[in-house]
Amino acid sequence: MRLPDLSFRLIDLLASRAPADVTYAEIESAVWQAQVTRETIKQRVKLLRDGLAPLGVPEHAIEAVRNIGYRTTLSIGLVETPERRGDRSFILAAVAAALALMAAVAVHLLARPTGTAVVPTLLVESLAPPADVDPAGWEGARRSLVRDLSKIDGVRVLDRPTPGKPPSLLARLALDRDDNDLRLSTELLDGPSSAVLFAESYRYDPASVDRSLTHFASNAYAVISALSLQLGDEGMPVQPDAVRGDYARAFGLWRRGDRQALVAARSILERLLAERGALPVVQSLLVRVKADLVLGHVGDAALAREARQEAERLVAAHPDIGEFHYSLARALLALGRREAALDELRIAQRTMPFLSRDVAAIERAAP
Repeated sequence: MRLPDLSFRLIDLLASRAPADVTYAEIESAVWQAQVTRETIKQRVKLLRDGLAPLGVPEHAIEAVRNIGYRTTLSIGLVETPERRGDRSFILAAVAAALALMAAVAVHLLARPTGTAVVPTLLVESLAPPADVDPAGWEGARRSLVRDLSKIDGVRVLDRPTPGKPPSLLARLALDRDDNDLRLSTELLDGPSSAVLFAESYRYDPASVDRSLTHFASNAYAVISALSLQLGDEGMPVQPDAVRGDYARAFGLWRRGDRQALVAARSILERLLAERGALPVVQSLLVRVKADLVLGHVGDAALAREARQEAERLVAAHPDIGEFHYSLARALLALGRREAALDELRIAQRTMPFLSRDVAAIERAAP
């Protein structure tokens, strides 16, 4: 059993402060890095309790503190080891070997059997806005998200619900009043269970709502791509649970971006490839890990050249998969080849719409 990334962050925060109270604001900052509803926090606490139950952790070990937040009776001092006392990323691993970091992909999605004949569906819905919000503009925001998500391969985006058949995933938009401001709340949910996979909140500005929705699509991509069937027998959905779990853990470490996390992700991915043979999605993530070791941490340029060669082989074998062009772009950036990287990013953004920000940033930096 593995914990989703958001649950991992939550128990890490609560345990590090035990037995003190942790406020809602602190939870929002540490777990989501954004303002979310209390209902979203409550849902995440429930998922965390459910995840810890098989380890014998009682439900009351994580308790609500009225009008303040949550606290736990679990003590970090009881689970640290001398070798890892200063390493926050491994504290929970000492609780039990079963607990490990997950990326944005929730474990119940990864573990659900997915046949090659089934195409996952994603429904985009918006809740009714306040009376003073232009309904046409609000509907336009929903349609904008439908358009962006429809560019992602491996999933069928639904503009309207299908009677009697829940979608695989649900993207939900809502507007909440916050003093004199409106907040745009976005959630990605598992369709059958309605479990919140992650949630974000932004100040609502009709003139720039597309930017907020593009950011949401960026995070949704990790879950959607894990369900993608485009690679068939070489894709993640048909791999054993252990492989999917290790890939998700490596993905989460890559998203963290610090050197220690990247080194750990590289070790996991190289082991997977040694054990399972060539898996294109694993190879692609390894390319990005190597490139980012050079880009962000002044690694050996030879590592970037190695990553570029691996990415070029993936693109040659699967030219229609945007993620592989994205990995090649990261490797080219690590080698200082900005124009070539920009060309690959433009190809990748056809199916990874959030990359438009990367393209714009590189174009602005051009001399």
